[in-house]
Amino acid sequence: MSQFDDLAIPMTYQDAVAQLYARIPEVIKPGLERIQALTNAMGNPETNAPIVHVVGTNGKTSTTLMAATLLQAFNLTVGSYTSPHLQVVNERIRVNGEPISDNDLLRITQLLTPFLAVADGSGHGTVSYFEALTGLAFAYFADVPVNVAVLEAGMGGKWDATNVGHNDVVIITPIAMDHPELGDTLVAKAKEKAAVIDPESTVICAPQHPDVMAIIRERCDAVSATLKVYGEDFELAGRELAVGGQMIDIRGVGGETTEIFLPLLGHHQAINATLAYAAVEALFDFEAELNAELVREGFVHAKSPGRLERIYRDGEPLVLLDGAHNPAGMETLAQTLKQDFSFERTVLLIGMVADKDIETSAAIIADLADVIVVTTPPSSRAGDPARLCDVLKARGKDVHCLNDVEAAFDAATNLTRSDHSDAIVVTGSLYLVGAIRDLLAEPPA
Repeated sequence: MSQFDDLAIPMTYQDAVAQLYARIPEVIKPGLERIQALTNAMGNPETNAPIVHVVGTNGKTSTTLMAATLLQAFNLTVGSYTSPHLQVVNERIRVNGEPISDNDLLRITQLLTPFLAVADGSGHGTVSYFEALTGLAFAYFADVPVNVAVLEAGMGGKWDATNVGHNDVVIITPIAMDHPELGDTLVAKAKEKAAVIDPESTVICAPQHPDVMAIIRERCDAVSATLKVYGEDFELAGRELAVGGQMIDIRGVGGETTEIFLPLLGHHQAINATLAYAAVEALFDFEAELNAELVREGFVHAKSPGRLERIYRDGEPLVLLDGAHNPAGMETLAQTLKQDFSFERTVLLIGMVADKDIETSAAIIADLADVIVVTTPPSSRAGDPARLCDVLKARGKDVHCLNDVEAAFDAATNLTRSDHSDAIVVTGSLYLVGAIRDLLAEPPA
């Protein structure tokens, strides 16, 4: 018996979102049975378009959005599905870069409701929030319809709801330690993520730890998938900073494109762009060199909100938003702050959720800040800020602890000097990044 047996058709956008949130589980139950029951009831909309599936630990959202933007430049209608959202749930589901509208989210949820009821009663338990959103995305993409869907795995691989369809192209971003529920070793995590590699698919793989790479090669051999590896089959051929971003050259599997302007910062974003480039080549079966002008047109529109996102305000310090939330992400942020920025004074505003490696993450980023403000991300999973404060104070840092996000941001602002090249770096959680975007009245990303 499901708690949603008497599921009502939502009549407003707010009703639709509330019904989705009501499905957030207390404990995540692995398995594809519920999403399969849902998509089967809907007539399998996940089969309507080729799928590019993005898995890994960090960089998935940026790579997903760049691959989608690049495909759009080739005159395709492209659906993209990412998680989590920063401000509103609509951000997760996009067609040609535009988030699903409130009206369409309500309309598709209304169409989805009876199928959710069928899936809830299938004997596998209640369809979860993420599973329902994934079904909603597939239904919307079929309704448009899209020519290709680019899907970011939620947090896993094999049992992730996004793995319900056949993956034509798989992008594997760097795999690192995160989400202990997926295994306590890199090899265990690699096996979980490599399981999305389907027979006859093409895999575009970022640089990996040798043990991880061995697992990926083994899986590709087992299912006759084609593997293309960064540094062997394609690579970033050149990179230099430019106003508002960076200029990059990409040597792909089938050809090279130079003088690409990427309006995102960081060496890691250049690598992500290279993965996206190779994935587009793969979707076109490596049959011809990509048109250079279309590549440049696609990348010039690349966006990745909350990932080294710069917010400029008149008479106020720069705000740099980065959702790094694990040691690998913090290492990338730290490297980029050293390489691509030169602030006179850096105020770090940080808040993390309880299940992350707070000690290691804090140690990586702490020494790059002159002053640190610790706060509580707006999440039920938020960690005790006192724990983070103690870790940072033990490193001899000037630390201010304020639970309220708005008060913490005001304090961070007051600790900068508006007539200097100072900056507030907001990090530790995408929940915190989203809250700061709201405070700054930034429109949903």
